[in-house]
Amino acid sequence: MKENVVPQVGIPPMAIVDMTDQSMLIQVFDRIVLPTFVLDKDHRIIYWNSALEAISGLSREEMVGTKDQWRPFYSSARPCLADLILEGGKDEDVKHYYMNKCQRSELIEGAYEAEDFFPDCGVDGEWLQFTASSIVDSNGDLIGAIETFQNISGRKKAEFELLERERIYKELSITDSLTGLHNSRHFYDQMENALETARRYHHGFTLCFFDLDDFKKLNDTHGHLMGDKVLETFGALVRSSLRTLDSGYRYGGEEFAILLPSTDVDGAETVAERVRESLQNYQFILPDGETIRCSVSIGVTAYTVGDSVQSLMQRADNALYKAKEQGKNCIVTV
Repeated sequence: MKENVVPQVGIPPMAIVDMTDQSMLIQVFDRIVLPTFVLDKDHRIIYWNSALEAISGLSREEMVGTKDQWRPFYSSARPCLADLILEGGKDEDVKHYYMNKCQRSELIEGAYEAEDFFPDCGVDGEWLQFTASSIVDSNGDLIGAIETFQNISGRKKAEFELLERERIYKELSITDSLTGLHNSRHFYDQMENALETARRYHHGFTLCFFDLDDFKKLNDTHGHLMGDKVLETFGALVRSSLRTLDSGYRYGGEEFAILLPSTDVDGAETVAERVRESLQNYQFILPDGETIRCSVSIGVTAYTVGDSVQSLMQRADNALYKAKEQGKNCIVTV
């Protein structure tokens, strides 16, 4: 099937257009507010409109008759979308140069639409939306291609800002504001995910429960501001002790948890001990200049086949209780 004409009916090559028609065509293209160029079947520029002159800084006189249509957009010579149309408009060729940023037009047969970032366009690069389509004569023979551009950098910036706001909002919704660790809601979600991964891919993981020792006494003796300072500091110590794939949570007042994917009990005990020592060695300064130290009790357990969230948490909690019974400031593994 012959490709549709763009725009409307066929545009004859400049070489066979009389001066009246040629002058009218130039006026038509110059009235198009979208930057536009037209190529003949040999990939030479035959029209370069005023809008494209304005954004590219390249005049019609220096561009028409050349094959330099790439110059406003790329740092070195390569096919533009219109060039690929002239070469047959094969999907594999388009994908090679534009990957998944380009798709066939739903309005014009044989045409393509795309969005991409052009780092060499403008001062800091620009996001452009562009289209290309074939031009055929009255016999349906391919005689050229047309490509148009629209600067969408403003829209893209707004989209990215919206995505960033959504990311920040999501992060805030799963983060404990005092400690910077994830909150209890996210903890239970991630426990389910860890169990599903372990069941499906046979990847083990460990769970560590932490409980700050004598925290109520700390609050009663030194006040809630000091209690908050201890919680905040402990959150920072936990975060600094984790790998990228590990995750830490505050799931209760002074109760914390760490999920350690692909980690056995020995590895979990190493992490837990690092956290325990970091807190034990930290000196908290009271308003009167005196210092105090705090400690944490820890229970550790590993996933076993058949575990549920409840069974894992129960074992970790039992281990934590035993650590309290053994004098606190220690690690118990079950």
